[in-house]
This record gives sequence, C-alpha cells and structure tokens, in this order.
Amino acid sequence: MKGLRFFFYHIKRNPLSIIGLVLVIVFAIIAIFAPLIAPTPEGQFDPYMIPRDGYASTPEPPSPGHIFGTTQGQYDIFYGVIWGTRTAFQIGFIVMGAVLIIGIFLGSIAGYFGGIVDEIIMRITDIFLAFPPLILAMAVTIALGPSIQSVMAAIIIVTWPSYARVIRGDILAVREEDYIEASRSVGSSHLRVIIRHVLPNSIYP
Repeated sequence: MKGLRFFFYHIKRNPLSIIGLVLVIVFAIIAIFAPLIAPTPEGQFDPYMIPRDGYASTPEPPSPGHIFGTTQGQYDIFYGVIWGTRTAFQIGFIVMGAVLIIGIFLGSIAGYFGGIVDEIIMRITDIFLAFPPLILAMAVTIALGPSIQSVMAAIIIVTWPSYARVIRGDILAVREEDYIEASRSVGSSHLRVIIRHVLPNSIYP
C-alpha cells in the first residue's frame, strides 16, 4: 500500500505523468476491446491480418465503411490502428521484460562481485554502447531479417547495456554497507544477499 501511495503521490505532482498514464490506460482499453471496436471480418481466421476492400492502388479518404480511410491496396487503416495497439503492448512488455532481466542480472553480478567479473561485463557493455543505437538496431534487424521478432531483438540489444550500467552503479553504492556485511557474516549465500538485501536497496522508484 505504501508503494502505491508513493506512486500516486509522485504522479499527482507531475502533470506530464498524468497525461502519460491516461494515454496508457486509453491504449490498454483499446487493446483489450479491439475485437469489439474493430471486429474481424467473417471468414478471416487471423485477426492481425488487416482486411482489404479491393485492389485499387489509390488510397481512399475516410468514409462510413472505413473511418480512417484506406491505404494503397485498400487496406483498412482504422482496423490496423486498433489491432496494432495489441502488437505494440506485446512488443513493449516482452522487450522491457527481457531488458530488465538482462540488465539486472549482469549489472548485479558486475556490481556485487567486482574485480575481473566486473571488468569483463563492463567491457562487453562498452562494446555495445560504442555503436550508435540506431545503426546497431538497423544492423541487427537486417541480419535477422524483416519481422517483429527482429525488431524486438534489436531494441533489446540496444537497450540492455544502459540498464546494466545503472544497476551496477547503484549496487556499488550499497554492497559495502554494514547490513550487507552482516548478512554475509551469518553465512548467507551470494544469491540470497543479492536478492534479499542488495537489489531491494538498489532499485527504487
């Protein structure tokens, strides 16, 4: 409960956060109710395939049948926008989940153990950070081929080094605290110390 109160307290103090939260909620509602907002045409088995209404090469303006109009090839723009919110959420959750897992795992190991382990992980991180993010993402996407999975892999590869560095820096600040030494002195394993004491005091809102 304290965490929720802390979260909403800071949200209320920042108008931009309120706008962002409202937008996320609106997009979430659209994604959840996509089948009702833009029903899948009868006989179409894949709801993520945008229906088309002909093969004309000229885009059509908005009309009662196509609220946002159509693209070249007569693909329904409104249908694509509504169902695209689901794809966007899927990409967001998968990418951020993977980035957090990789960043926290590598950053924790580097910051907690230090020494040669820290050097190896940080030098690998520096290699990824040495490339311009956009160029690296494009190279990964081209190498893996055009697909949603390629885009997600590219974003993950470009993003995780920054998270690993932040986590490492926070852990370096707390690993020598007295309560960490006390936990080690009673025989707690490295994994237990990291999970129970280091990470909770390193990761904060």
